[in-house]
Amino acid sequence: MLPVWGHQKAAGPMVNVRLSERDFRVVAKCAVSKWLATGQLARLYFPNVTPDAVRKSLRRLVEAGYLVVHREHQMAEALHGLGPKGKALLEAKGVPAEVTRKPPRQIEHLVGINDLRVAVEVTPAQVAYFFASWELQGLGWVHPIIPDAVVGLKLPDRRTFLVEYDRSTETLPTLVGKLRGYEGGLSGVPFQALLLVTDTASRLETFGRYARKEGFLRKILGCVHAELTAMGIDAPLFLDLRRVQPERSTLKESTE
Repeated sequence: MLPVWGHQKAAGPMVNVRLSERDFRVVAKCAVSKWLATGQLARLYFPNVTPDAVRKSLRRLVEAGYLVVHREHQMAEALHGLGPKGKALLEAKGVPAEVTRKPPRQIEHLVGINDLRVAVEVTPAQVAYFFASWELQGLGWVHPIIPDAVVGLKLPDRRTFLVEYDRSTETLPTLVGKLRGYEGGLSGVPFQALLLVTDTASRLETFGRYARKEGFLRKILGCVHAELTAMGIDAPLFLDLRRVQPERSTLKESTE
């Protein structure tokens, strides 16, 4: 993969390649996701493929100009965004797209949100939609509070969840205050529950104590990021944080 650290740049002279259906889906997913790590793309589109073969396939798209690549430092996993030929490819099919520029300063948060996207979309049969925070404005989102993601699942009836990903960069009172903003509901956006995804189990437990003191009425289901990434959105991972001793359940069980 291109040895680009701390920034992205062109891969040199572009080469012509013949695109497969999988190549097109990889390019399209990078467009909506802004930046996807090699491992995230592997989970979505390269099941039972060796890591070396995944890197070779992605390098081919980078060298052809369909993707760009970025690394924060030499040991970091490569991130892939939309390149100039990828933009032209999508626009030729009527899909507006923008070449991916320099990653945001909070790249870890963006990558974490896309971890949640992958955990949802690896089970495509039950996915109605997944929209990250940066996609919502283009869909007509008008509310001052913006979740990290909006997820629609077929359980089998459609259920909508608003997702907040917490990396412990905010104080607990600040996080509680943000979730309090959902208590009255959002006009035009019916949802079954809030999903709080934290980086550690201790953070989730501590938030649960705060939430119970606050007396939340809206259901808040919590899980740990690493477990969700490893097991997927349909696993029995979720705790009702309003309860003193919650038991783990699936989202379907939690909303019945």
